[in-house]
Amino acid sequence: MIGSDRLLERFHQTDAHPCDMPMVHGLQLEKPEKGKPVAPGTIAWMDRTPYHELVGSLNYLAVATRPDISFAVGHLACFLDCYREEHWNAMIHVLRYVKGSHSLSLVLGGHSPLSLVGYSDSDFANCHETSRSISGYCFSLGGGSLSWNSKKQRRTADSSCYAEYIALHHAGKELIFLRELLEGLGHNLSSATPLYCDNDAACRLVEDPSNHANVKHFCIKYHSTRDLVEEECWNVVTS
Repeated sequence: MIGSDRLLERFHQTDAHPCDMPMVHGLQLEKPEKGKPVAPGTIAWMDRTPYHELVGSLNYLAVATRPDISFAVGHLACFLDCYREEHWNAMIHVLRYVKGSHSLSLVLGGHSPLSLVGYSDSDFANCHETSRSISGYCFSLGGGSLSWNSKKQRRTADSSCYAEYIALHHAGKELIFLRELLEGLGHNLSSATPLYCDNDAACRLVEDPSNHANVKHFCIKYHSTRDLVEEECWNVVTS
């Protein structure tokens, strides 16, 4: 709460109107055309605009306590070397959202059972330049968020199933780490951890390696998720 107040003061948004969403729905931001000359006025504006500082500050919040702004900050960080006024306005929008939600907080514990639950998702072909998708996961323990991540995938998926399959792979790696961490702290997990996914095709592919003709081009390393399911480390659940 103190950190966000300092952030608002530093970037002169103390009196700004708060927003109820970190990013405008359907907002399309693109990089300027490569090789196109940049006007001197634009260069001067970029030099005096603290875009890097604001991205770094908001990224610190996203990593530490604000999973709700992870996607927006990660997306806007792609324009660090070519930001324009529309990108800066989108960053300010995130900051105004932080202002409107700075009284909210993460809660860990309470009356909920101390069980680990995961959620995995992807935004298929979100990047208009590379057609790559965005992976995202979030894990909760006892009803409180414990770990989260939003990141552009390294490979271009040619279907929503593939994109969700990649997202499950990354979420599965974090799940194994969290299970081992909890066991090291003395909290033994006797049953498989549920990992929710909203793509039925990806869920069926994890549980049953059928329909091989349509998935034989999938990167081999992502099939490691099947081994984890067979070992009953986690079970995928269609949400």
